[in-house]
Amino acid sequence: MTLFEFPELCAAQLGLIFLSVIWMLRRNDEIPLLISTFLTYCGSYRYWAVTSGLSRGWVSLSNFGFPPIDDQKALTALLFIIFGEICLIGFYMLFQRQHLPVWRITDTPFPLSPKWSNRILMGGLFCMGVTLVARNQLVALIRAGRSLGFQISAYLYLFPFALVGIATVVMCVWKFGGFRSIFSKAIALFILASVASLTFAPSGRFQFLGWLIAAGVIFSANFRPHKRLVLLSTLAVVAIALFATAGALRNTTNSVNLNQAAWERAFSAEDANMLDGFVLLQEVYPDRLPFSLGMEHIEVLLRPIPRAIWPNKPVGGYMNKLGLIDANSGFTLGISPTLLGSFYAEGWLIGIAFFCFLYSYCIAKLVVYSTRLHPFAGVLIRAVICAALVPLLRAGDLPGIYAWIGMGFWPCFLVLWLNRHILSMPPQPLVSPYLIYSNPSGHPNYPESTFYRP
Repeated sequence: MTLFEFPELCAAQLGLIFLSVIWMLRRNDEIPLLISTFLTYCGSYRYWAVTSGLSRGWVSLSNFGFPPIDDQKALTALLFIIFGEICLIGFYMLFQRQHLPVWRITDTPFPLSPKWSNRILMGGLFCMGVTLVARNQLVALIRAGRSLGFQISAYLYLFPFALVGIATVVMCVWKFGGFRSIFSKAIALFILASVASLTFAPSGRFQFLGWLIAAGVIFSANFRPHKRLVLLSTLAVVAIALFATAGALRNTTNSVNLNQAAWERAFSAEDANMLDGFVLLQEVYPDRLPFSLGMEHIEVLLRPIPRAIWPNKPVGGYMNKLGLIDANSGFTLGISPTLLGSFYAEGWLIGIAFFCFLYSYCIAKLVVYSTRLHPFAGVLIRAVICAALVPLLRAGDLPGIYAWIGMGFWPCFLVLWLNRHILSMPPQPLVSPYLIYSNPSGHPNYPESTFYRP
């Protein structure tokens, strides 16, 4: 018997969504809304979809010795998720107290030289070519019987994720008018179309979702909060539909079955089975494995070491630690338990509360820092944060997720670092008729009337 039943837990998550909407309308900050909607979809909605018969049922790993998931265990896991969600959003709102700017981008020139626009385009074309070569090499190694988790370099597997960062930079440059000629715009459009084609597949769904979310943040950067809310909500619906369609491509071959399968996957939350993963995680910690007490985060620093140097480097994840999979299995397996599940594995409720505090503080400080830079850098940083939050909230193998983020957004980090002296100062002027909040950041070079007050 849990402390709360499903109606109370569902109401709590819906209340957090409502609070996040108010927060966005008042502060122009979409981070809490992204967190609350994601966790509600893979939390309360997933529970309702399974218990109402809309889904085919809970995930089963009985062939690995795990007991079947029942509704009561799922309800307990949902309670942990909501506790973490309250901590994550609450701490973030505590640390992020600013009204984020609504930039008047039409009056904000592209800060970099035209040479940088050409370099970004050429770099994008080069990375696309290398990605195709890397993918072909990866397919050849898998067909030769190599294990993806143990015998193939993760750098080869993760390099195609750079397409997400390439698309993000290209969209941001386009938004700020960095592509002035028809030829450069044509190349940029070709890069974006190619990235969409290369990532719209079952194996690249989170790449596709990542740059799609980044696109929404970038192209709504100069909209007022209520317009941004409508645009981002519409984009979220489209993203879920396309994500489900890409997942349905695994098992269908004709368009009729594909449409039906995509519809069923979206409404049954089949791809959002993180609640199931949390239940399985509770079967492991602490009965089969001790709480990791921060070691999973320390492994983030160890994961970049190539396996050629450290042949016995562990893959990570409880399935590997339990010895249920190895190099002879030919695959890695595990159901993602949400980011809060990863915190649970670190140290139960204390681990959830501590790491929610730490993550909320870091994300809030990054968001605040983005307001003190040139709008191009600020918008790019916020786009990266939102896009990275999707795989991060999904969680599971945290070192692998941070590797995903690093390999996915290194083009963005490279552009920001090489131009840090230009992008570290806001331009003059940044005034818009509806930006009437007076310099809450305290930056000495911000003029009055820079920020939006609803």
